[in-house]
Amino acid sequence: MGESAATDPESPEASADANMSQSGARRIVPSVVASNLIVKLVVGILLIVLLAGGIAFYFQSGIADELDSQVKTQVEETAGLHSDIYTAWEGNRFDELRSIAGEEVLDQSAERPRSDRLTRARNNLDSFQQLHLVDTESGEVIASSAEEAVGENMFEMVDESFIGESGAFTTPYQYTSLTGETVVGFGRQRLLDDTHVLLGEVPATGGPNFRQTIEGSNTVIANQEGDVVFGESGVDPAVVGEGLSITVTRNDGEIHASTTFGERGLTVVTSSPESEAFALRDSVLRSFVIMLVLVFGVLIISTVIGGRSIASSITKLNDRAKEMGEGDLSVDLETSRRDEIGELYAGFASMRDSLQERISETEDARDEAETARKEAEVARAEAEELASYLQERTEEYSEIMRQVGMGDMTQRMTPDGEEESMDTIATEFNDMIEELEKTTGQLKSYVNEVEEAGAEVEQSAQTVRDASEQVADSIQKISDDAYNQKERLQAVSETMDKVTTELESMATVEGVDIQEPLANLQTMASNINEIAELSEETMAEAEDVAGAAEEQAAELNEVSKRANDLQQYAQPLRDILGRFETEAEHEFVFSVGPTGGAQSPTSRSPDEE
Repeated sequence: MGESAATDPESPEASADANMSQSGARRIVPSVVASNLIVKLVVGILLIVLLAGGIAFYFQSGIADELDSQVKTQVEETAGLHSDIYTAWEGNRFDELRSIAGEEVLDQSAERPRSDRLTRARNNLDSFQQLHLVDTESGEVIASSAEEAVGENMFEMVDESFIGESGAFTTPYQYTSLTGETVVGFGRQRLLDDTHVLLGEVPATGGPNFRQTIEGSNTVIANQEGDVVFGESGVDPAVVGEGLSITVTRNDGEIHASTTFGERGLTVVTSSPESEAFALRDSVLRSFVIMLVLVFGVLIISTVIGGRSIASSITKLNDRAKEMGEGDLSVDLETSRRDEIGELYAGFASMRDSLQERISETEDARDEAETARKEAEVARAEAEELASYLQERTEEYSEIMRQVGMGDMTQRMTPDGEEESMDTIATEFNDMIEELEKTTGQLKSYVNEVEEAGAEVEQSAQTVRDASEQVADSIQKISDDAYNQKERLQAVSETMDKVTTELESMATVEGVDIQEPLANLQTMASNINEIAELSEETMAEAEDVAGAAEEQAAELNEVSKRANDLQQYAQPLRDILGRFETEAEHEFVFSVGPTGGAQSPTSRSPDEE
């Protein structure tokens, strides 16, 4: 019974113990704290901040050690990675030298072919600034991609012991090349001729690209004395490790990681500023301190300044939120506060306005949807009506086109004014058929007139041909008579010439005066000669007339032939045009005949123009 009473919270003994504890707490806690909510908050926050600060500093020391270890591991891994990168990069240079050194053109004794090959290799690879073929015994450059280097002594720049070695080597220092640049030498002995070494020079600034994991870090390739081989500047020999393992040192505000590789003791040294390397650790420490200070300050200030009004503001806001929850969106949510409470008021006001807008938008969308539905129904009905109308008109127009295609050009489409596009089609179709009907009717009339005119021309040509033949016969007779008369007159003229000659002889012998008769005879003979010449001219003119008559007859034959051909062509055309049915008013009468020209179906009279 005693144990159960002690453990039961409802028992009088438990209540008495609780009251005693509260009384003791009141005696321990000052009255100013116990009676003031703000002071309670400040004291509670202060205790929390102090406790959090102690815990934070405890863990910060452990985090700092862990971060230091991570930084050391990071710089070691970076140095090892850069060592591998340089080894691979150096191996690529040696592979390229081996490929070039194995070419047969370098076995020639002439300098020019070997130098040309080295020049091409330099231009193609872009790995070396210059390539030299060096005699291992004398150090003479016997071929080079730089013409001015041929004949020079390479021992003056590169240690003779390096060139005389077998295999591959890298000069553990920078030197000034024969062309005046600061370079690092990579050598490879020829396998087929160990008296020659192929030396490639790489600019001192042309080493491999080392990507850094820490801001402001720098990686150089240095020798054991700290002289830089590849990189921006030399390093302190104290940070250069001597073994193959990675050494980490801190010196002058920097953390260095170095590792040695190769037979020449080259070292990869990666240097990082401690401010950057340990930036995370320092940032964590600063963050803890700043966080504690800010949290403490903000909480204290916020509690002192805003504690009095927070409760009332939240209560008012809660009441107005309840009103909004009941559907009253006209509540006043204006406040002069600019702190988080003011933002909370603004958030509720924005939510209220958004709800009002959404409700309004929903109602508008509903009205628009109803309007769109009605418009869609009207548009669908109109579309169906238009489709039905177009279907009917299309069938009607198709039937008219079919009849026109079969030859009935009297068919016409009737515009009904319902659809502008269909009326346009009907109007243009009617205009086209009307023009075609006119043309067809005109062609019918023209073919008939041509056929009749051809017959008339052929008949006229026959008449003229008969007349020409008669004229030719008459002229031929005239020509024959003129020719006979000419011969008779010539005979009479010759006889009179003889008589005249005899009379002259007799007058001379007998002394008879016959001058006057003789003169008369001469005059008659002259007249007879003129008549004979006139007969000859008449005969020539008759021959010309006969030739003209023959030419005219030939032309008439040609005209008759063409008229006959025209009749033959007109008959099939008339048969074809007869298949088309046209209006009589579209058939024109053409003036076609032997004396008049045929008018074209498309020509117009002066009155029409």
